[in-house]
Amino acid sequence: MNGQADVDAQLQQLLSRVALQDRAALQALYRLAGGRLLAIVQRMMDDRGAAEDVLQDTFLTVWQKAAQFPMLRTSPMAWLTTIARHRAIDVMRKRKPETPLQWTDAQGQERQHDIADDRGSPLQQLMAHQADGQLGHCLGRLEPDPRQALTLAYFEGLTHDELALRLGKPLGTVKAWIRRSLLRLRDCLGGEVPA
Repeated sequence: MNGQADVDAQLQQLLSRVALQDRAALQALYRLAGGRLLAIVQRMMDDRGAAEDVLQDTFLTVWQKAAQFPMLRTSPMAWLTTIARHRAIDVMRKRKPETPLQWTDAQGQERQHDIADDRGSPLQQLMAHQADGQLGHCLGRLEPDPRQALTLAYFEGLTHDELALRLGKPLGTVKAWIRRSLLRLRDCLGGEVPA
């Protein structure tokens, strides 16, 4: 077995034990997968505290639903990642503005800006939107297979080994796709590749 297959086997065994309400297995599962899940969620949310809350909620869901894990149809890490991503998306959707900043503009119109809005000022939002559009444009210029590999790596947190397995391609090919895609994105974005 290779390293990733060993980890998958461990995760699968731990999920089987968690399904039987084995607390020690849940702790071991957390130690084995928690760091990686936290990194994925934190990239999505850009807020460590909120990401840690999502991770805790993820493992509560795993505790409650481990018996539903489809052992033969998906990898354990993909299942855990899906749960974590959905929890993060749920939290981001529920975020509400807290305290609007109100003022009267030069024309006497009442205006407001939510100071709790983590998207920044309207100018920052516009710049972010333009950057997202440019990133989308640059991603669209990549070949389909390398683009898919890159998006799976960054948005689902798959390792090179997992990508090779999922895409049915040699590991070296997947690594080359990721590297070349990042270089092309950097060139297209004028030297700025998003983190």
